[in-house]
Amino acid sequence: MKITDIQVMQLDGPSLKRPMQPAWTPGGEWRRWGGTIVKVMTDEGITGIGSAGYKVSPLIESWIKPQLIGTDPFALEQHARVFRNAGTGWGVEIALWDIIGKACGQPLYKLWGGFRDRMPAYASFIEVGTPEQRAADVQIVREEGWRAAKLRIHEQTVQQDIAQVEAARLAIGPEFTLMADANQAQQPGTLQPEEGPVWPYQRALQTARELQRLGVYWLEEPLGRYDLDGLARLTEAVDILIAGGENNTGLHEYRMMIDRGCYDVLQPEAMVGETMSQLRKACAYAEMHQKLCAPHHGGGGLGFVAHLHLCAAIPNCPYVEVFHDPGGFSSDLFQWYLAEPVRLDASDGCMPLPAKPGLGVELDEEKIQRYATAC
Repeated sequence: MKITDIQVMQLDGPSLKRPMQPAWTPGGEWRRWGGTIVKVMTDEGITGIGSAGYKVSPLIESWIKPQLIGTDPFALEQHARVFRNAGTGWGVEIALWDIIGKACGQPLYKLWGGFRDRMPAYASFIEVGTPEQRAADVQIVREEGWRAAKLRIHEQTVQQDIAQVEAARLAIGPEFTLMADANQAQQPGTLQPEEGPVWPYQRALQTARELQRLGVYWLEEPLGRYDLDGLARLTEAVDILIAGGENNTGLHEYRMMIDRGCYDVLQPEAMVGETMSQLRKACAYAEMHQKLCAPHHGGGGLGFVAHLHLCAAIPNCPYVEVFHDPGGFSSDLFQWYLAEPVRLDASDGCMPLPAKPGLGVELDEEKIQRYATAC
């Protein structure tokens, strides 16, 4: 089998019901939810689908495509050099895995280990909310069948952050799983129109202890991305799980964070950190060191579905992340260009894995054509 062509599309996506203000970009605003699509064609008539990342890079056309055409889609370790040279377009490899799964007649999670066929999922809130709002929101998602949710704690003071979590815990009770994300590891590279709070070590420590008191499952990104000494010190000082790694790149960084004890839960991201093949190695390395691994959400659509397969394939993943904020962003919108989004089973709070070969999902071609833009 040989690769014959690669097509790339940037999608504007549908308008949101109201503008969303992501916690990790203070002053920023989402008015639409877009996406990227990659299609890889072969001489045997199998087409693989994947994502170009959060935004289409010109290097996909100028470097990755010329290097891959005429090669075997199964030769992923040979292709690793192509992606590393580009330093971007990691999600294109997802399309190669989709081809492999289709050729083998198996869904990816089974090819990757098949630890389970249903994945516990958590509703990942997008905005910072008031205590009253989030108290209501966690009750909404529980009624929808979710068993876990993640709050964004990105206020100016510890007291404001904890007030939101306390209100949610009081409203939802002790059985519902709460996580908290401080989004302190976004720099460099995340545009922030307004200056947001930057946590020193003492604030991270105080917050972690308060969240531990409230029974929060993990605290995510409490310090800067490369504050390795501070992260290791914090992880050692508290019992609450410390999570992070979505913005880190390369096996060397994942290894460094695990070796130095920076996180209890590693959260690699295949749109940012390296190809899915490399992320599988990072997850295995975490397992070897008795660490949990909860890959990031993949940017929605095909990226999310690929991460869902990865989460279900490995034994050390507790949850899959799904953007779902009652304030105006649903899990269906998160996957808007799929013909049939993967949906939560309210009976157990899990997402069932697609059973068809490869990624196991189809594109809504009408929506894609409607929202496609020139790359």
